[in-house]
Amino acid sequence: MLPVRRAALGAVGRRGAPTGLRTMVHMDSEYVSPLNGAPRLPSPWNKWFPYEPVPCSPQLAPYQVKCNAGETYNWCACGECRTQPWCEDNGGPNGCRSRGFAAEKYHPRHTGLKLICGCKHCGSKPLTNGTCFLVWADNNVIQASGVAFLSCFAFGLVSTWFAHP
Repeated sequence: MLPVRRAALGAVGRRGAPTGLRTMVHMDSEYVSPLNGAPRLPSPWNKWFPYEPVPCSPQLAPYQVKCNAGETYNWCACGECRTQPWCEDNGGPNGCRSRGFAAEKYHPRHTGLKLICGCKHCGSKPLTNGTCFLVWADNNVIQASGVAFLSCFAFGLVSTWFAHP
């Protein structure tokens, strides 16, 4: 189904009663992980190419994790492991592989806090690159529009105050 048609059906619902915006965000039972309750939020790419696997998104913000140099970590790529952001089975057959994904190995060069992707859509896996915010904005359009308006308004006020003689 095309995204425009899905949006039009989301305003009416299945039984004809008006519904909220939550129907547009795939909150059906088939899109929620039975293991940890994470929703499966497809990206715009997955809306047009529906046969690629879509990971669950346990949180739409990065995890702050303390990592030690020299250790090997297995990042959960499916989003359904209970030990987020790491894979339950250390990349074995009972973890992400049983759900059709391969756990990403991560070898930190330095000990310290790392920002690990929580939405499972980042291109720089397992480290975050800001895609978590874009996934949030894609699924929360009204709130994202409000944030964008307020940030542009604040920037306009500050820049006008600096530029005024």
